[in-house]
Amino acid sequence: MFGKSLFQSVLERIEEENPRDEIEVATRAGISGLNTGLAFSWEPAAAGDAVRQAYADMEEAPSPSPTPEPEPLPEIPERRAPEPPPRERPAHLDRLSPAEVAEDLEISNADTPTTLAEKRRAFAIRNHPDRHAPEDSEAATTRMTIANMLVDEALRRLKRGLPIGMTAPRPR
Repeated sequence: MFGKSLFQSVLERIEEENPRDEIEVATRAGISGLNTGLAFSWEPAAAGDAVRQAYADMEEAPSPSPTPEPEPLPEIPERRAPEPPPRERPAHLDRLSPAEVAEDLEISNADTPTTLAEKRRAFAIRNHPDRHAPEDSEAATTRMTIANMLVDEALRRLKRGLPIGMTAPRPR
């Protein structure tokens, strides 16, 4: 067994178990120039018999016992994300009259163009439609429109030198 290839050992074992005259193993007579010693020759009929015998041996082998059916996995209850609490609409979005928006802007006669710009930005941070849910965007748009008009009017009045909180007198 030592000094032989695995293939040679298998061939010798097959020959010992099932000696046949048709199979001539070439381990005894190697091919020149080939150092492996794996070459062998047989007649085609003998090779066919060996293959048929191998299949016959497989058919005669006892079949493995059937594997038992696996136990069904226990049912796992479906997990759902908890329902979010109902969304509350911000109260300031319900203040849509110009007087309410002016009150939220806190425009006074002491304001300057700089303070008016700061108040406009601060109001937009709290009220811009992009910062609210889609169902609240209409109210937010209305508030922003009114706030922009009020700040623009206050800036025009400052430019003319009029007080912000008072309306211009009407010509008679």
